[in-house]
Amino acid sequence: MELEFINYEYNKNKISFKIESNKIIGITGTNPNEIIDIIKLKNKHKGIIRIDNNEITKKNINIYKSKISCIEDFDINLFFKNIYEMMEYIMNNNYMYPKNPDKRIKDAIKIVGLNKDILEKNINECSTSEKRILKIAFSLLLNPNIIIITKPFKGIDLIKQKKIIRVLKKISEKYNKTIIFISDNNDVLYKYTDEMIIFKDDKLLITGKTKNVYKEVDLLIKNNIKLPNIVDFTYRVKQKKVKIEYHQDIRDLIKDIYKHV
Repeated sequence: MELEFINYEYNKNKISFKIESNKIIGITGTNPNEIIDIIKLKNKHKGIIRIDNNEITKKNINIYKSKISCIEDFDINLFFKNIYEMMEYIMNNNYMYPKNPDKRIKDAIKIVGLNKDILEKNINECSTSEKRILKIAFSLLLNPNIIIITKPFKGIDLIKQKKIIRVLKKISEKYNKTIIFISDNNDVLYKYTDEMIIFKDDKLLITGKTKNVYKEVDLLIKNNIKLPNIVDFTYRVKQKKVKIEYHQDIRDLIKDIYKHV
């Protein structure tokens, strides 16, 4: 699902940006709660909003709202007997009554790569990474087109990050979902996203393919946007007239250094 804002009024500024379908999008440089409310269509908007080239109106806005989910919306409640009960509650609380709720729950668990045995566990027995992956499964229960994830890898080590990103890429590519990361961790955004949207002082600073956005180093430095470590290192080396390129993968950077240094 493609979501486009045209001359949208945001804190007395007008912004225009597009969230491409079936990609992993990164957003940074602004108040996360405000940008979540914008994307979830919570604000009383002034401007044009289009979804798949169809303009949103007061009559159809609630239909589109149901297609956008933020996994942070789901509180991890420790009073449920097990995760299965939690997932039943999430569907009922969101007026989702599938013909086969048991299948919907088990399918969501399967898609994110967890064993169905986890459904019998209490959420308090799960690891940090399992809880993060479970939140993605909770979101899938509602069958959204856009899934918003804030601080996607907070408290997650690199090995588990890779497992989660594999799950998210599978969801994006196989099930036609758009994933949005909202984070101030530019290392994570640079490494894992396809497209970037960067705000500064409630204005759109830059948007485009992630690799191209982070090549605009002078613009980012001027606006106090923290560079990803790999970009910062490359920028400093390039200042010494070494002909290396910007890379998202550290292994590609190392190869480039061996080639030119």
